[in-house]
Amino acid sequence: MKAHRSLTRKDILRYTPDKIALMIASEFTRAANRAERIENVVACYERARELMGILETVSLAAVVSRRLRPIYQNVGMQKMLLLKDRNTAYIRQSSLELADELTRAASGLS
Repeated sequence: MKAHRSLTRKDILRYTPDKIALMIASEFTRAANRAERIENVVACYERARELMGILETVSLAAVVSRRLRPIYQNVGMQKMLLLKDRNTAYIRQSSLELADELTRAASGLS
């Protein structure tokens, strides 16, 4: 894995889907806390996207997949590139919102 050099896909799949969702939420929280430095934010979003790619391969209930879909759309590569043009407060707020949404979604995965 590019962004998680010490982990493999197999390592991540040992966790339950709710734990993976919480790992993703943690990356967004980290991005919010590091909003002053855009390169740190982008790195956090890249790690989150990598984990999201793994979560996409896990069989999930349709209702959970529908709940996750808007989150996936909000962190696409184009949106990540737009972050560079945003101020710190916006980055912090949007990252925290993503983290909150994923934390809520995680409860539906367990």
